[in-house]
Amino acid sequence: MQKLALITGGSSGIGFEIAKKLAEKKYSLIITGRNQEKLQKAADNIGSFCNTYIEAFCSDTTDEKSLEKVFLQIKAKKGKLDMLILNAGSVSTKLISEYANTKELKREININLWGTILATYIFLPLLNKGAKILLVSSAFGLMGAAGYTTYCASKAGVINFADALRRELLKKEISVHVACPSDIDTPMYREEYQNMPKWMKKDARRAAMKPEKAADIILKKCFKNKFLIILTFDILFLVLLIKLTPIRFKNYILDKIFPIPN
Repeated sequence: MQKLALITGGSSGIGFEIAKKLAEKKYSLIITGRNQEKLQKAADNIGSFCNTYIEAFCSDTTDEKSLEKVFLQIKAKKGKLDMLILNAGSVSTKLISEYANTKELKREININLWGTILATYIFLPLLNKGAKILLVSSAFGLMGAAGYTTYCASKAGVINFADALRRELLKKEISVHVACPSDIDTPMYREEYQNMPKWMKKDARRAAMKPEKAADIILKKCFKNKFLIILTFDILFLVLLIKLTPIRFKNYILDKIFPIPN
């Protein structure tokens, strides 16, 4: 019997590439997102080269009723999940003083953190014994950068949520993993880079990783039961710097690395 994976934000970027790689591993797939046309195009793309069951459900991870509808459809058709990948996310590049209102200020917290927590809560009863939960956070969940205040806060929350969830599920034999990619060449990243203020672009960023390579690294480490999945050596170095050096020295180094507004 084929294993079944659910991927949120599966119509493009890392989510789509993870879905493709799982299809190659003969997983059945359910992908979700907020745009039905993009979702169906992604499902058709995967179905064109992989003979696997795949369905696309239009759903918003911040909308409880929307998620419950997907829950009932899975329960009725397939019953159980073997992998839950929570990848849906959003990013903006603004100083906290530049947000127009509190609704805009809360948007990334709602999508990145609340959406992850809510989707976990809704779909957890569907997970088989031995299933995996993979949460996609960010390298900016491990450190703070100017212009990413709500993004950093939400992605740091995802990492700590994953850590707590891992302990809760130890005896249920459901493993939890959290990926912390840096720049990945996705539609979201290209929009982010285009909208960056000049002060943020003044320091050259290294070339963004291709999403198919990121997906490959993430899945390989996930299947090797790594909890914290870091994709590149430079991010691993920064994590070790943060953990092993005095705060004053750590801040001095990071202040030199990351751009700061005028």
